Amino acid sequence: MKTLSPLLLGSIVATLPLAAAAQEISGAATLAYGAYSASDGGSDASVLSFDGDVDMAFDNGLRFGATASSANVDEDGIAEDLGITTFGLTGGVGFAGFWSAGAYFETAELDIDGLGSESTDSYGLSLGYASDLMAFEVFTGETDTDLLAGTGVDWTDLGASLSFNVGTQGTIGGHAMRSRLSSGGIDVDLTSVGLGGHYDLGSGFIGFAGLTRAEVDTFAGDITTFGVGVGYDLTATANVPATLSLELARSRLDDGVDTYNADSIRIGITLPFGPAKAAPRNSVAAKALSPNRTALSTAFTGTF
Repeated sequence: MKTLSPLLLGSIVATLPLAAAAQEISGAATLAYGAYSASDGGSDASVLSFDGDVDMAFDNGLRFGATASSANVDEDGIAEDLGITTFGLTGGVGFAGFWSAGAYFETAELDIDGLGSESTDSYGLSLGYASDLMAFEVFTGETDTDLLAGTGVDWTDLGASLSFNVGTQGTIGGHAMRSRLSSGGIDVDLTSVGLGGHYDLGSGFIGFAGLTRAEVDTFAGDITTFGVGVGYDLTATANVPATLSLELARSRLDDGVDTYNADSIRIGITLPFGPAKAAPRNSVAAKALSPNRTALSTAFTGTF
């Protein structure tokens, strides 16, 4: 399985002209490898992932952004790999100082070798606020998928994220979102919540930690992931604009009867767009601070 699809690569290339013209640009991209060890006799797995985002601001108030992620899960003893890919675009305009309003589009795909793939397309509106002290965003939208076509089921999304800057050294925040499937007066909610942060420890080191949790309200089960890690900025010694990171994480699946744990060690290299330091984009902390636009895709990417 190819880790990055042609659509994902083409979409990234399509944003380059805007990036070249932007007056202000920020973001980062992380390439990572994770080794997962499952409990209770489960199979171990390895994950190769890419996570990136970029935000561009112009003097006329226009703002554009893009996010991309791809994870290839290779489970021991199973020939079929699992692939998870997301790509998102945002556009908006700033007004009244720190406020902004805009629209978003996000596509997500789950692919299993030999079994085919399923994808979702999400779109909606957002309202945000950002200052040197804090930032928050609320959004609402809808999601379409061929899997529900013709069933009469509507999929709506609602979410919010909030973060506070700890001086110039760190950030702490989180998210809460709900994806609701509705049909004939019956609602089923998938929710995702997260809390995370990062802090500049000095001498080129950055510490980060995060927690995410997802559950479906009609079932007893849930999945919780916790991660803590450290990164080292290579510019401190080698004058290389990159950060090496190591994270230890545990994902716990509770199906209402039993619990299953998967411990992981994740190593990555992050290339920043701009001077700001932040958690590696593959970390649990980054997933808690900057979630996707649906609770389902956020649950998948937060686990891997």
